[in-house]
Amino acid sequence: MRGRAALIVAIVAALVPAGTAEAARLVRFTTTSRYVNVNNPKVTFNDTPAGLPPARALPVNVLLPDGYDGKRRFPVLFLLHGHGDDYNSWIEPDNGDLRHVAAGLGAIVVMPEGGRGWYTNWWNEGKRGDPGWERYHLDELTPLIQRRFRIRHGRSSHALAGLSMGGEGAMYYAEQRPGYFGSVASFSGVLSIQRPEWPSGFDTQGESHQDVYGDPDAQDFYWAGHNPTTLVGNLVHTRVYVAVGDGTPTRFGEVSNYFGAVAEGDLRQHAMDFVNAARSKSVNVTYHPHRGIHDWPYWRQDLRDAIKWGLFKSVAEHPTRWSFTTISRSSQAWGLLFDLAKPPTELATFERSGGVLKGTGSGTVRIRVRGGGSVTAKLPFTIPFPK
Repeated sequence: MRGRAALIVAIVAALVPAGTAEAARLVRFTTTSRYVNVNNPKVTFNDTPAGLPPARALPVNVLLPDGYDGKRRFPVLFLLHGHGDDYNSWIEPDNGDLRHVAAGLGAIVVMPEGGRGWYTNWWNEGKRGDPGWERYHLDELTPLIQRRFRIRHGRSSHALAGLSMGGEGAMYYAEQRPGYFGSVASFSGVLSIQRPEWPSGFDTQGESHQDVYGDPDAQDFYWAGHNPTTLVGNLVHTRVYVAVGDGTPTRFGEVSNYFGAVAEGDLRQHAMDFVNAARSKSVNVTYHPHRGIHDWPYWRQDLRDAIKWGLFKSVAEHPTRWSFTTISRSSQAWGLLFDLAKPPTELATFERSGGVLKGTGSGTVRIRVRGGGSVTAKLPFTIPFPK
């Protein structure tokens, strides 16, 4: 199934057809992907509770808002799980308790499986995939969700959020699809992956940093191309929320959670790196540091606070000045699709200034306008903005 061109969807929870008076509150279905080979032993997952589809089936939970009837459109929030969790963690009462935390949100909430994949196309000795988590989530799952559910148009109605590894994924995905997502929130996110201590810290999680991102020196460009702090300039027209604790226990019994305290203390430094870089680029970032450790009670409160902050407030829909940096061979931003002839070995940046498009980097790129024409150019270049 891995090589098939389209997702095959097997519904395993009742979905009331469009046009009926009521829709099921929780929809669960499984998917397959061209980019994530679940039979590859390097593709790692966490165990799921008995009675639920296993994570290797690439399940997706979708929580539908009250009043969803298949006719009216709603905003959408993609909510990403952390490294030790799975697609069901945000909905579980003892973990995310999403039904209560997000009561009244009035949005479709999509909770996909991300394994322990770091929301990244793995370097994998230069193969740049297998697994290719970002290709699965951005190129396969997001369009599928758009087709299957009644989602409002416009980036003001599209948001991302996640915790820990999912905070990294949410921020990175927002940076890779700035024309689609209008707001993004990170809770205890891994936002500065090129900090000197992070490769060794990463390896304590069970995966090898060299498998995922390559050698920090030899593949520095690949690390930079997945580092939310490096790519923060992509978020100039996006609303950004960052919450993180300081590693200080505040609840009875937390003093014994040594990992949670140490991890959150380090992630406070990640957050500061990211926020400082965001502010230097004039990104609209709201920073909410607080006491606490790396644990669910804080992430539930972080999500409540992000909802109060506003996940679906107005943002610029079609700016005529922007900058977009990527290490992906195929990427999308602001209605343009960029396809490099060869996998890039340095960051490529595309910058629009009114009627002019500039590109820096190396190689040949084909630029396609969604619904329009295309142009091929050799980097670096300065050309009229394609139409």
